[in-house]
Amino acid sequence: MSAGLSTSGVTSTHLFAGGCGDMVGFAGAGFEPQFAANHMAAAIDTVRRNFPAVRYERCDINNLDFRHIPRTRVLVGSPICKEVAPAGGNSTASQKPVTGQAPAADGRAPAPAWSRTRATAWDLIRANEVHDYDMVCGENVPDFVTRWALFEAWANVWDAMGFNGQIVSVDAAHISGPGNMAAPQHRHRVLFVFTRKGLPLPDLQVRPDCLCVECGPVQGVQVWAKRFAEPGVREAGTYDKQYRYACPNTRCGRRVEPVTLAIGDHIDLTLPGRSFGAGRRDRKKFTPYAQETRRKVAIGLQRYPGQPFLVVLRNHCTVQSLDEPIGAITAEGNHHMLVKPGPTVDDCEVQMISLHTKARAQRFPDGHVFEGTTAADLTRQVGNAVPVNVAHWLAQRVLPSLN
Repeated sequence: MSAGLSTSGVTSTHLFAGGCGDMVGFAGAGFEPQFAANHMAAAIDTVRRNFPAVRYERCDINNLDFRHIPRTRVLVGSPICKEVAPAGGNSTASQKPVTGQAPAADGRAPAPAWSRTRATAWDLIRANEVHDYDMVCGENVPDFVTRWALFEAWANVWDAMGFNGQIVSVDAAHISGPGNMAAPQHRHRVLFVFTRKGLPLPDLQVRPDCLCVECGPVQGVQVWAKRFAEPGVREAGTYDKQYRYACPNTRCGRRVEPVTLAIGDHIDLTLPGRSFGAGRRDRKKFTPYAQETRRKVAIGLQRYPGQPFLVVLRNHCTVQSLDEPIGAITAEGNHHMLVKPGPTVDDCEVQMISLHTKARAQRFPDGHVFEGTTAADLTRQVGNAVPVNVAHWLAQRVLPSLN
């Protein structure tokens, strides 16, 4: 933890530490991280580099013996989300147990089924059985709540263990506070907080800075679609689909849009690229870009004449301005191509956004060092991390309940 940070004396354990996004956020809010665990060697090296006083263990957390780690007041853990995210290609039906699965051709055990990889959520309960934390919190995709068939059972276990549960939906582009700027990235997630019964519940209402055409600057109020008022339906979803923000003034109540930050402020436009017509840089011999990519560049030239823009290399996406937050940074691949316009598509100068830009989109400070020997190691750490501003906001909100 950086020198000069004031601390609250409240200690924390961080499972699934990854690139240390939650550790940086919690430390910045005054927590004292004591222990971190992850299965990746590069991630543990990142912990050692940035938090040299923190104990750590590289392990499969499914097999971690929690009796051998220090007891802290708070457990922070964001279980893997790929298997339940839309990008994971999983449906509710895919969560059913698979019986009679044959071994792989080389004789090894088959790849873990959905239920096996999802087991990391239960590891938080295993840890709490040993250490009886005052609070357990973390982050996941909204589908963790809405599509995981065992979510209600998982939440009920926390109730049986003596905890009150809270769920809040956030977009990293809307989360900020004193000394904590929002991320220039739209990243839709849910935060879960389980607080030991008897302690006050933290205030987890999201109130982003908004501009109302009638009332001026306001802090918006989350408003959910009507179906979420039905009994038993949890408020979990994504901005502009399941919820929006409204002016808090009762005489107004009109829809308001949160103030956001531009990704363009974190992109170095002076770095040289490569002409689109020269083909893909990651191929040894000339390979042209896909026709769909060419189509998207053409759309950008028409939509943003004379201005650099981003091509989003994802299905159902095209282009976006540098004056808005970037789409979610992921743990695998690079989906954002910077385009500097030219007279034709082939004359445009293109390059994929840098790791530095991705880290800034996740609100990592420039002094944070990611360890690793491969691009995949670095990309996974940045993409899997909890955005620092979101972790900082969460830590600030839960701290009063622990003092």
